Amino acid sequence: MANKKKINNYKGLTQEEVSKRLEKFGYNTVKTQTNKSFITYLKEALKDITIIILLFATILSSYVAFQTHPDDFTEPIVIFSIVILNIYLSIKQQKDAEKSMNELKQMNTPTSQVLRDGEVVEVKSSEIVPGDILQLNLGDRVPADAQILNCNNFFVDESFLTGESEPSEKDENYQTNQNDTIGDRKDLTFSGSLVVTGNAKAAVINTGLDTEIGKISDLINKEEPDMAPLQIKMQKLGKSLGIVAILAGIFAIIIGFIKGYQLETSIMTAISMTVAAIPEVLPVVVTISLAVGMNNMARKKTIVRTPSTVETIGSVSVICSDKTGTITENNMSVKQVTPLKEPNESLLRVTSNKDHNLLFLFYLASSIDDQETNKNPTELAIQKSLDDTFSKEELYKLAQGFNKIYEIPFDSTRKQMTVLYEVNGRYISITKGAFERLQLADNKEDQKYYQDEQTSLANQAYRVLGLGYQVFENYPENFSDEDLESHLNFVGFVGIIDPARKESYQAVEIAKQAGIQPIMITGDHLITAEKIAEDVGILVEGTKGMTGAELNKFSDAQLAEVIRDYRVFARTSPEDKIRIVKAFQNNEEVVAMTGDGVNDAPALKAVDVGIAMGGGTEVAKEAADMTIVDDNFATIVQAVEEGRRVYSNIRKSLYAMLGCNISALTIVLISMLIGWGAPVTAIHLLIIKVVADGIPGFSLSVEPVENDIMKNHPVRKNESIFNNGLLRRIIEISIVFTVATLIAIFVGRTYSIAIAETMTFVVLGWTTIIHMYNCRSEHSIFKLRFLSNTLLVTTTVVGAAILLLLVTLPLTQNLLDFVSLNFIQWIWVIALSIISLVYIEIKKFFNVF
Repeated sequence: MANKKKINNYKGLTQEEVSKRLEKFGYNTVKTQTNKSFITYLKEALKDITIIILLFATILSSYVAFQTHPDDFTEPIVIFSIVILNIYLSIKQQKDAEKSMNELKQMNTPTSQVLRDGEVVEVKSSEIVPGDILQLNLGDRVPADAQILNCNNFFVDESFLTGESEPSEKDENYQTNQNDTIGDRKDLTFSGSLVVTGNAKAAVINTGLDTEIGKISDLINKEEPDMAPLQIKMQKLGKSLGIVAILAGIFAIIIGFIKGYQLETSIMTAISMTVAAIPEVLPVVVTISLAVGMNNMARKKTIVRTPSTVETIGSVSVICSDKTGTITENNMSVKQVTPLKEPNESLLRVTSNKDHNLLFLFYLASSIDDQETNKNPTELAIQKSLDDTFSKEELYKLAQGFNKIYEIPFDSTRKQMTVLYEVNGRYISITKGAFERLQLADNKEDQKYYQDEQTSLANQAYRVLGLGYQVFENYPENFSDEDLESHLNFVGFVGIIDPARKESYQAVEIAKQAGIQPIMITGDHLITAEKIAEDVGILVEGTKGMTGAELNKFSDAQLAEVIRDYRVFARTSPEDKIRIVKAFQNNEEVVAMTGDGVNDAPALKAVDVGIAMGGGTEVAKEAADMTIVDDNFATIVQAVEEGRRVYSNIRKSLYAMLGCNISALTIVLISMLIGWGAPVTAIHLLIIKVVADGIPGFSLSVEPVENDIMKNHPVRKNESIFNNGLLRRIIEISIVFTVATLIAIFVGRTYSIAIAETMTFVVLGWTTIIHMYNCRSEHSIFKLRFLSNTLLVTTTVVGAAILLLLVTLPLTQNLLDFVSLNFIQWIWVIALSIISLVYIEIKKFFNVF
């Protein structure tokens, strides 16, 4: 064990006590979600009604093959292969997503320093037990909830729990009261906090699920996520098509019985109609479309947990965002320098620029040279502003002659700090701190003026620091704060704030143009939150903010009624965040929430899309549906755009596939009623729907995003996937397909039934392939870059060639019962195949598409 050393007064636990407590309290870990097993994925896939129907079709087809041609099981093998392909691709993509999430995970605190048998030893954080004494130093991650025993200038970053930008100072003598929140408990430090200044000894009081992190983790696991909108829509579509397929099969058998067909023939016709009704490749196309979206998002630093999240993020209408580190930089900066009175002492007027001079005096009143104190965000903000104002050479020159003698450090009781300098034989103490604590020598009228300025800055959400000084002609006899921090001559203020990210401004604007309402939810103060929200465009005229205390005055029903009027929610608890999210959901909004802290995790689980930050806590990542690796709010807007592209392309695939399906079903039905029999077999339809429909349809999944996609309003939660005229266009094009194919059957039958079946196969296949180009956009194909989707060009050309080869090669002709066509028949085939393209282009030309 490394770095053993003795500590006075405390001996810590013995190894025997540790073993007993480990057995009693368990390991210091929290629950995490486990990846689903292959069996779980398989069970979910087999619940799909289209898969069930195709499996049943496989069984019937196998029976017919066994009865009529036991040496040829091509048809059931092809149907079953489609089923296996669907299941395989779906499981593979989801497991790939889980793998990406696992690779993203990192261990935050593998080891910690604790006192055991009177020595400081390094142990696994998971083996820490209640009663252990922690030795916490600068940079340590607190491994468990603990009571402060003693500390020295000890500040910790608890923003992941409280949402506050400023580190929390700890005090072992703090007296608690019943109204204290987590952020008020100065005598406690919580698991996951980061030590930013000082050191402390603390006794562990809670581990594992009993910590604040653990409690929230347990709350997360009680929240059941809703189904994604795409899952719901695909389920409804699958059920509808399944019912159509079953009814079509029954109807085919009834027609066969009436017409006097043999039972095997009727069953095969029923299978043909069932296959015609079901878009077998659609689940594959949807899965691959989502997978392509996942990969595109990964390249743009967004890791998605499940494929359906890709579509859901495109449907988001409300984004509830944390402030600290998401909208803001999580980096305190000096944004306002307000000199109010020039120093009387020429020694303190080192530059002619009043702002620069005041900033330099704040530098002198800071412990910039102390590396440990330099970790304090306030000191860092002053240092950064100074670095932006002066070069190193200028700063060195200005500081020459200021010889530091003594420092009174900052503490939360005095709320100020003082540094004493010797300058040319005189002594100057410079004090910075909260204005209300500065003991000024200025007259009351001036102090009233200073107070008004301080209030103005505070109302702009700045953390306001004032600065004063006093001069001693002789070496001070006493270095007490009473002597050095009284009768101060006031100089001015600086305003410090955690500024918004530069990219947040544009991201918020784009989101609003896309019909998405950004909402800020934070644990920080309301004034600070409103200032940032107003700056970036979240809080606009006619909207307002509220605190968690005000929110608790509303019932859930009342909150849902007024929620649209609010854009900022401050000082919120994890339970508050869930209520806010559900209030929006009760208004039929699709809600996303961004966050990186443990306090965000329950709401990340409750929303439609939980978005964690890559630099956030492991609990938040476990609860979220997706993780933004670069912690950039603007990346979320890119994810929304990608989600909309995926959803739009799935609709294009539906347009392409269902037009083929409905027309194939109608063609078989009409042909049977007329007495022509089934013009295409089940295996013919499967070939068309894979080679001409499915694979080119998949190619639509990589169709580039359209320029105006982020100017449209999001899809509503209960809105049909066939909205905006898609169903009308599908029915319309299926009629065109049906007419063209029936003409092919009629013309073909004037020669022979075999020629009719061959012409039907090619016309139905080529019409479907050419229709893919109609589906690319609502604009004319002649206005699109033809090669912008090279995959579509490749698959359609290859698909058309395969169909041509199947009807011309002797081997496949014999296998599939095709015959050769003459020149005139090929002219008919080509003319009928382009009818759909001509029809749609005419409609687009007259803008009636």
